Amino acid sequence: MIKLENIHKIYELDHGKTLHALKGIDLQINKGEIFGVIGLSGAGKSTLIRIINMLELPTDGKVIIDGEDITSYREAKLRKVRQSIGMIFQQFNLLSSKTVFENVAFPLELDQTLSKDEIKNRVHELLKMVELDDKADVYPAQLSGGQKQRVGIARALATNPKILLCDEATSALDPKTTSSILKLLTTLRDKLNLTIVIITHQLEVIKECCDRVAVIDGGLISEMGNTIDLFANPQKDLTKRLVSAVVRKDLNDLLEYTKLDDTYSEGSRAWFELLFLGDKAEDPVIVEVAKELNVNISILAGQINHIQNKPLGILIVAVKGDEALIQKAKEELEKRVYHVQLLGYEVENNE
Repeated sequence: MIKLENIHKIYELDHGKTLHALKGIDLQINKGEIFGVIGLSGAGKSTLIRIINMLELPTDGKVIIDGEDITSYREAKLRKVRQSIGMIFQQFNLLSSKTVFENVAFPLELDQTLSKDEIKNRVHELLKMVELDDKADVYPAQLSGGQKQRVGIARALATNPKILLCDEATSALDPKTTSSILKLLTTLRDKLNLTIVIITHQLEVIKECCDRVAVIDGGLISEMGNTIDLFANPQKDLTKRLVSAVVRKDLNDLLEYTKLDDTYSEGSRAWFELLFLGDKAEDPVIVEVAKELNVNISILAGQINHIQNKPLGILIVAVKGDEALIQKAKEELEKRVYHVQLLGYEVENNE
C-alpha cells in the first residue's frame, strides 16, 4: 500500500550548513492497518509523514503508493494522488469564518463536477459519520477541541481517500477526548477500509489503536514491529524508556529504591519480572508453580495494561529458596508466561 525506499531528507540551512532529517528510511505500511510512528521531538516524524503525500520532497529515495512510484510525478499528477490521501493536524486548521458545514464542504467545492445537492448530501453523511450532524451551522469557535478534530476528520474524508495521515492529531486534546478520537479513527478504518498513519510522541496513542509501530530516532528507524510485541519486549534503549514510562510506571519506583545483587548468596530472594500476554494474564501461574515445587513465591507488585484490548500483565515476584530451587522455579515460570527476567537477588534483613 505505502512503501518508502531509502528515503533521505536533507535541509539546506544558513551559512552552508545542512540538516540530515531522514537517513535512509525503509518502511512498508499495509493496506487497512493503523500504523504508528513514534519518536522524540526533532526525530523526523513530521518530515516523514509529509513525504508520504509529497508535501515534502525527499532528497533521495522512492515513495511508492499502490505500486506506483510517485516521487517523480509532476505537480498536476501529484494533486490527483493527494486527493486519495487525507490529512489531519494537531491544531485542526479549520477556517474560523466558515461554519462546520462549510469547512467540510470546502474540498468538495474545489471539484467542479459535483452539484450543490451532491455536496450537501456528502457533507451531512460525513458529519453523521463523525457524530456532529447537529453542529452543521456552528462555527469552530463554539466547538470543543475534540469536536474541532472531528470536523477535521470529516473534512479529510470528504474526497473518499484511501489513506489518512494524522500528524500529532491528538496532542492538543485531553486523555478522555484523545481516547474518543482514537476509537473514532478505528471505527472509520473498519468501515471505510482506510489505511491510517499516526505520527505521535505519545505512546498511549500507539498503545490504544495501532496495529504496528516504528520508533524513529535521529532520522533512523531504530525498531519496528507489532505493537503488542514492542510493548512486551522492546529491544532498543529509547523504546525501553518509552514503554517503561507507560506500562511499568507504577513499578519503577519499587525497583529504583530496592538494592539487588547480581549474584546469589545463602538466604537471599530472587526477584523476577514476569510478562503475561493475552489470556495468560488471567492464569493462576504463581499458585501453580508454588504448589508444584513447594516454593515460597511472594508477589511484590503488578499491573495489567491493555494493548489494543489485549491484556499485557506484569508481575514482580520474589522466590525464596536455595539456588537450585530458584532455578527450577524460573524454568517452570518460563513454561507458563511470555517472558521471565531475573532482576537480581535481595538479602533479607534479619536484624
